[in-house]
Amino acid sequence: MIHVLCPNPAIDKLYRIDGFEAGEDYPGQRPQIRVGGKGVNVARVLGQLGAQTHLFAFLGEEGAQPIRREMQARCACTFVTVPGACRTTVNVIDGKTGRETVITEAGPCVTDAHVQAMLSALCESIAPGDIVCCSGSLACGAPADLYARVSRLCRERGARCALDCNAATLPASLRDAAYALVKPNDRELCALLGEPRTRDAKTLCALARRLMPGAEAVLVSMGAQGGLLVEAQRACRAQVAPVRVSSTVGSGDACFAGALFALSRGMRPQQTLMLAMACGVVNAMGEETGSVDAAALAPAMQHVCVGMM
Repeated sequence: MIHVLCPNPAIDKLYRIDGFEAGEDYPGQRPQIRVGGKGVNVARVLGQLGAQTHLFAFLGEEGAQPIRREMQARCACTFVTVPGACRTTVNVIDGKTGRETVITEAGPCVTDAHVQAMLSALCESIAPGDIVCCSGSLACGAPADLYARVSRLCRERGARCALDCNAATLPASLRDAAYALVKPNDRELCALLGEPRTRDAKTLCALARRLMPGAEAVLVSMGAQGGLLVEAQRACRAQVAPVRVSSTVGSGDACFAGALFALSRGMRPQQTLMLAMACGVVNAMGEETGSVDAAALAPAMQHVCVGMM
């Protein structure tokens, strides 16, 4: 079983506006509305890949019915209801320039009682050998070390933990914690370690190893430049051929889900990186964000070249 913790789910609104400029009016737009949040996207893709999945999430009392309805139809769900409205994320994609603008709301606040209810539910559900995925930003009011606490809980229960969060959440999440997999992108990895941003593979590989031994493996996503899967004694690199991109929104989540699926199946590092990158590619080429058509994975793998470093 793969358990996915999503502290801050969202309703995503995606606008496609060619020639978008700040300060201009764009009347009559019809957004693509999607249930989202990093953990929700990961759970969706895991289900599409055929993994047995359990989603845990804090849900605001208002506006969360679409999340509840869709995800309960896709996988097992445990929701902790909190006061306030579910957050909305707005993405604007400019088809002419390829630029994406993202506006993210904070979302409802949680209390210590809500956090304890979530941790108790996780504790009751986790079995030895399971994987628990901590994914996305923390809800307002949640402790900064929530993911580290989950990591320690997994260690006690004989489960493995994986982490994909933003740069602000990473430092506290890595303190006194152990993860089978950590997935920063190149920008987050450099920011975490106080280094200038780079996409040089050897430099990123060296930076990734600075997260060890707390992380057994580090998956560094690099957008169109591909990605790295780094372990203590070996590393592999994926390069991605150019593809027709519809939207990169949710591609990092799809990539992480692919790696988690591979981890649950005991795949070798090169296979894991291949599947992770292919999931990201399929999401980027599709019209649905945070989603993977499993039938498109084999063709997508032809765009990915993976080799040992």
